[in-house]
Amino acid sequence: MKYIRKSFFLFWLIAVMLFGTVSASAASAKPETPVLSGTAAGNRVTLNWNKVKKASGYQIFLYYKAYGKYKCVERIKNRNITSFTLTGSEDKLYTYKIRSYLKQGNKTLYSPSSKALEIKTAPGKPVITRIRVREESGTLIKWKKIKTAEGYQIFRSESEDRGYKRINIVSGNTTFSYADTGAVSGKTYYYRIRAYVRNQGNVVYSELSDPAEAVMRKTIMIGDSRTDMMKDVVENDNITWICEVGMGYKWLRDTALKTLQEQMKGNEDIFVWLGVNDVYNISNYISLLNEEIPKWKAQGADAYIVAVGQVTKDPYVTNEEIEDFNARMKKEVAGAKYADLYSYLKKQGYKTTDGTHYDNETTWKIYRYLMSFVS
Repeated sequence: MKYIRKSFFLFWLIAVMLFGTVSASAASAKPETPVLSGTAAGNRVTLNWNKVKKASGYQIFLYYKAYGKYKCVERIKNRNITSFTLTGSEDKLYTYKIRSYLKQGNKTLYSPSSKALEIKTAPGKPVITRIRVREESGTLIKWKKIKTAEGYQIFRSESEDRGYKRINIVSGNTTFSYADTGAVSGKTYYYRIRAYVRNQGNVVYSELSDPAEAVMRKTIMIGDSRTDMMKDVVENDNITWICEVGMGYKWLRDTALKTLQEQMKGNEDIFVWLGVNDVYNISNYISLLNEEIPKWKAQGADAYIVAVGQVTKDPYVTNEEIEDFNARMKKEVAGAKYADLYSYLKKQGYKTTDGTHYDNETTWKIYRYLMSFVS
């Protein structure tokens, strides 16, 4: 009986040792975990890893946020293959893992999964939404936000299809505009934008945006002594000033329009601020401006009719007459934008020095108000 017990114990001990040895061998036979890296170009991601000698192949996994888990997207059956390219979408963040596997008869042994690798594909193609060009303040370029972008590059050229040079980088993804103050007056420029992201030190660029043309616009002020005073106060030489003390309709018709035509290139914002000296010429103003404004617009210019501002002690005109003048100009002059200076001054307040002309503070208010239409 003792002999039987000893034999059973010996048999059990040998079995444990034997199977324990087999389990340890199986564990040690698992292939190594590959080290995963990758790059992106456009909407494609290329994954790279080191070759695992004791492996039959590899499995690539992609994390699906909707399911909250990884799914195998590719099984590579050749251990000598150490890269693979997947096609996705632009402006996306993908997360990958990889593991190797070893086929042993009917069994498959897997390595632990690698560390997760996040790869951003190229940002989508930027879209320039607006270009506003002012001779006094430069060119303002605005574009749409791209979700994954880490920054934007701005390019400029004097030709639409070649010769673009990078002029600035806007880092981060919170600013979507750039003011180019280096543009030269009188030249036509073209702008393009591209976005970028970084992957483990590698920069991935989007396509360049479509070219956007920027023609340097010029401001022209046509007016009487009030305009002439504004010229002296603000001292902005980038504005073309066509103004003369005491003038009105006849001067506009016989002199100012000829000077304007000599100055025009087709990219102007033209402000007409007349009438305080001759409100009785309202019908003549309307007739003349309705004849001229279509010509200006055909050349690419924009017209702004500026309401006549209030007076305090002018012996030749009353505010009631000015209001009637303004009402007809607003209603009957076609094709122009209306700058309601009269209402603006009524709300903001004003001071005159002699009943007709404004003090420097009010003049600056008027200037900023008018510039707000084009800046």
